[in-house]
Amino acid sequence: MVSIEKAEIVPVRVSPKTLWRHLRLTASDGSVGLGEFTDNSADESLDARVRQVAEGYLGKPLEAPDGAALAQASGGSFRDWTVASALAQALEDLCAKNESVALVQHLGGHAERRSVPVYANINRRTQPRTPEGFSHSAVDAIDAGFTAVKLAPFDDVRPGICALPEGSRLIDTGLDRVRAVRAAIAGRADLYVDCHWRFSAERAMALVPELADLGVVWFECPIPESRDSIPALRALRSRCSEFGMRLAGCETMNGTAGFEAYLRGEAYDVIMPDVKYCGGPGELVRIAEMAASAGIACSIHNPSGPVAHLFSVHVAAAVGTGERLEFQFDETPRFHKIVDPAPAFDAGCARVPDGPGLGARLLESGAG
Repeated sequence: MVSIEKAEIVPVRVSPKTLWRHLRLTASDGSVGLGEFTDNSADESLDARVRQVAEGYLGKPLEAPDGAALAQASGGSFRDWTVASALAQALEDLCAKNESVALVQHLGGHAERRSVPVYANINRRTQPRTPEGFSHSAVDAIDAGFTAVKLAPFDDVRPGICALPEGSRLIDTGLDRVRAVRAAIAGRADLYVDCHWRFSAERAMALVPELADLGVVWFECPIPESRDSIPALRALRSRCSEFGMRLAGCETMNGTAGFEAYLRGEAYDVIMPDVKYCGGPGELVRIAEMAASAGIACSIHNPSGPVAHLFSVHVAAAVGTGERLEFQFDETPRFHKIVDPAPAFDAGCARVPDGPGLGARLLESGAG
């Protein structure tokens, strides 16, 4: 009987802004399972909470996890879902290794699917945040083989100031960044824009033709998400369709139950579950299947480190929708240095790792 023998927290600081956080579980047969729980907060108590929950599994037999049940049993907050997702990743990795299969097969996918298409998120690597800075990042991404580029150009815009002169100035600055990227990549790649929930519904609606005129084909998270916002999102989706754009969102949503209302309400063309928040790899597969049944696309949210990236690649290959997977382009060279083998890319696609489980090991030492 294989059991869980050790739990470690492995944080990796890669920039003043970014801390990749990992859970590493060691089983009694010597196999190691990984999970990533990176988020945007500086709350170190999250490390302690992940360690506490993981240590509750020490000495227990290895079995397939239910990330959704674990999150709900812990209280069901976003933090609980993040903890549960980390544990679910590490346990799924171990289960696949115990079966001597790649994670994509363990999740029900086909072993012959060796790569998934990706798009380059250029937001975090772009400094200075001038139109020229964004355009240079976009060109670098295209030169690296990517066929779609995403930027988040609307720094400091907030829903409450959209109708004020300050808001108009900040929006114009963002549009200048989009305009520069469009000029740099015209005819070479698709253009995606991420708004991080910065707009009011009225201003987002008015922004649609402006973005379409700049060649944008993907409009992500324009307004704050709640069940009350679903009618506004549905109207915005219809407006986007008139101008040849897709509306995307739900990157911080949790579990099939969290996505269900948005799918039923036809709020988005594309949902974006994240393996770090949605309940782990198995739950992400169920979410993607539910979206497919509703006729809505699923593109995995993936702006973090190489461990979450590799999980996302396996899940994307398992569900096989053909949607591009997000990739945080060139934020730091450490992305290719802290796991072995390093994540591989070819002609705008991410390679599915060989070997059992996740197909990579974390080279950093533990911190707990």
